[in-house]
Amino acid sequence: MGMATAFKVLGPLEVWHDDRPVPLPAGKARVLLAVLLLRANRVVPVDELVDVLWPGASAPERSRAGLHMVVTRLRRSLGEVDVVRTATNGYLADVPDGTLDLECFRRFAATGRFAEALDLWRGAPLSDVRSDALHAEEVAPLLEERLAVLEQRVDADLAAGRAAELVPELRALTGEHPLRERFWAQLMTALTRSGRQSEALAAYQALSAHLVEELGVDPSPRLRELHQRILTNAPDPAAGGAPVPRQLPLHTPFFIGRDRELAALADLLDPGGPAGGAVVISAISGAPGIGKTALALHWAARNRQRFPDGQLYVNLRGFDPAAVPVPPDVAVRGFLGALGVPRERVPPTADEQVALYRSLLADRRVLVVLDNAADSEQVRPLLPSGPACLAVVTSRRRLDGLVVREGARSLAVDVLDDVESTALLAHQLGADRVAAEPGAVRDLVRHCAGLPLALSVVAARAATHPEFPLRVFADELADERTRLAALDTGDTTTSVRAVFSWSYERLSPAAARLFGLLGWHPGPEVSVAAAASLAGVEPREARTTLAELRRVNLVVEHAPGRFSQHDLVCAYARELVSAEAVRPGLARMFDHYLHSADAADRVLYPHRDEIALPPPEPGAAVRGFASRAEAMAWFQLEYPVLCALVSWAHETGFHRHAWQVPWATTAFARLRGHWHEQAGCQLVALEAARLLDDPVGVMSAHRGLGRMNIMLRRLDVAEHHLRIALDLARELGDRRVRANIHRHLGGLYEFADRAVEALHHTEQAFELFRELGDRAGCARSLNAIGWNRATVGDHRRALADCERALELFQQLNDVLGEAATWDSLGYVHHHLGDLDEAVRCYRAALPLYRVSGDRFEEAATLERLGDTHEVLGDRAEARRTWADALAILEDIGHSAVERVRGKLAAAP
Repeated sequence: MGMATAFKVLGPLEVWHDDRPVPLPAGKARVLLAVLLLRANRVVPVDELVDVLWPGASAPERSRAGLHMVVTRLRRSLGEVDVVRTATNGYLADVPDGTLDLECFRRFAATGRFAEALDLWRGAPLSDVRSDALHAEEVAPLLEERLAVLEQRVDADLAAGRAAELVPELRALTGEHPLRERFWAQLMTALTRSGRQSEALAAYQALSAHLVEELGVDPSPRLRELHQRILTNAPDPAAGGAPVPRQLPLHTPFFIGRDRELAALADLLDPGGPAGGAVVISAISGAPGIGKTALALHWAARNRQRFPDGQLYVNLRGFDPAAVPVPPDVAVRGFLGALGVPRERVPPTADEQVALYRSLLADRRVLVVLDNAADSEQVRPLLPSGPACLAVVTSRRRLDGLVVREGARSLAVDVLDDVESTALLAHQLGADRVAAEPGAVRDLVRHCAGLPLALSVVAARAATHPEFPLRVFADELADERTRLAALDTGDTTTSVRAVFSWSYERLSPAAARLFGLLGWHPGPEVSVAAAASLAGVEPREARTTLAELRRVNLVVEHAPGRFSQHDLVCAYARELVSAEAVRPGLARMFDHYLHSADAADRVLYPHRDEIALPPPEPGAAVRGFASRAEAMAWFQLEYPVLCALVSWAHETGFHRHAWQVPWATTAFARLRGHWHEQAGCQLVALEAARLLDDPVGVMSAHRGLGRMNIMLRRLDVAEHHLRIALDLARELGDRRVRANIHRHLGGLYEFADRAVEALHHTEQAFELFRELGDRAGCARSLNAIGWNRATVGDHRRALADCERALELFQQLNDVLGEAATWDSLGYVHHHLGDLDEAVRCYRAALPLYRVSGDRFEEAATLERLGDTHEVLGDRAEARRTWADALAILEDIGHSAVERVRGKLAAAP
């Protein structure tokens, strides 16, 4: 299904593909599609679908059977745009992002693009779908949602100064919705701001009479207060005594060019204010020295009058080589102070501080400049939610997370062209001086390559020596050996690369050698042990050398023993050591990470499959781990490095490490929910293993891709990879791997609601493990067999299987296996009707999951425990338990969040 597909529910039900309507069935299949689209990408339980399709049916089981027929008919009608997926105990519409008008409506509304959101409505939702239950339960709230967005759009238009043109629309809205007080308040405000106070007072009288006649009540206190302000011609208290921050720093007077970028920023504003009254973020990205901050501050200064309630500014120091990034809570507290909040009134928690900050901006027109951001997460708490505010963000990174989630406008900043570069020199040095030496100017522009910082450094040096011809400076830049020195102002904040060479030349021999090697580390952080491995020295010596590099700001120690390099420092360092010369150091470094990850993985998963690793290179510092907690802590720190290392090993020709590191990190990635990242690593692993023609590596990568895609619910992709891995395991004669892949396939078919196939594969796994004498494998398979039998209703046999598995796990002291089996026993007892025993079993599983670090399974158990509390009638405990599950699922980014949110929303 391509990008030309569209699903529409905000009006008659329509599906379009390649600009052509898809014929849709009538009757129950049409109702089913409507229900699934209204809850797109969320599982709708079978019972709820039956209630909508057959309201009041006396034979629910017959209706459930009929549901399958309706699904089959709908899928046949949709053809190649079939989005209906079978899930555990229900169905869902797997709708691609941006193809459903309802989803686009909500996204536009959430980002303040109210007019665009409302333009998506083509009439009454699902007007051609006949279902009283659907319209009462689903469509009515949707209509209310539209009215709420319409109110927000009117508020934004009022804030943008469009009061007069809103009056006719608001008169119509108050006529259509005579009891909706907010429309009346907006009408009174629009009339007052248009100089029509008498009509505003008349509107209030009309509403008051209508409320008394229809409901026997007076207007709300808020409306009465507005009426009183109009009567007394009092000012709006929202505009009263709050301080107006003016935090924009002094910006360079030598700003030249950037017409394209300024035009793009100008698009964020229309003649009345921020675009549609929305919060629009311009994520300005580009290389260091490219002029991101200068552009943002120049534009902000030119448009400050558009934000009469103030301008806030913070340098987040995301890429400052001499400072750590500013934590969002620190920045928020600074903003609260600027907005007049006394220190003693600042709330204690970060979430409360952000909430207060956004509340203070809710009714104001404020510009927020967030300079030098490290990433989207640093920025997100600082974004205002007020409809008339605007945020401009600069960063050296592409902040794709803001573009996707917050609807940011991304603006890349490139180098200056030759005309702009020449104009910048003329602006700083004078047009006459530049015109007098056109050849020298052309050479200066060429050697600076359009980098504004380099041009400014040259211009500053030339300005301090007006007696020197410009040819002197052009000749200095012409020699690559002196170019860096020529661009060094002596100020570490304005020099380009000379500061790096200056610092490097003053290092001790050991520090100079390590500095060059660190340029070949994949990042984002390097530990003392990794640095020692690169250099082939003892960790104590590496620590001393890193301390020397830290003192001259060539590395930054973000946490004890964790170092990083500025990106330009890293690029400069890499130039100092050739690829050939660094290979022995890379071999030691890759072995450090591989063998340390293998040792940590062995602690986390002692009953895993084994692969033969060659011994580490001499000089590689390999970590050992005394406990599960220690192994988890190491993985938690190093996992971002390990992900980066996989691609780096592949690029530098260390293909064996490129597939073996993902093999050693799969268990941790599954435990902590790093499924997307691990899937990416396994794709690199597959390519590397194929280049080596290593069948074990190819099998391992396919197996890893299968496991990660199961967790990501890409079940077709997972099945493809696991089937290939299974065939390779047969060819290699590896029965243990075969058994584990059968176990993985059992889990896959369980998620696909194909319980019979799931049971078949788990039974095959058990037989293979039994033949091998693998007690841990037998225990895992027995637990899976029990679970699958429970899902098909064979609860008594399921109970026996799980009890056998529990006994084995306890004998093996397998914490994770025991936790999984307690969870299965809870599920079985729940369905046997022994709810108190189910609660006991679930509660036995939870502390074991916490010890093991398996956050997803902990969340799954919490959700099921909440379900049991609900059946017991303890709604308060059910809500608390679901809330705990939701917090974990949100943190790991799992798709089950919507299902759990739905349970919380439905619980009273």
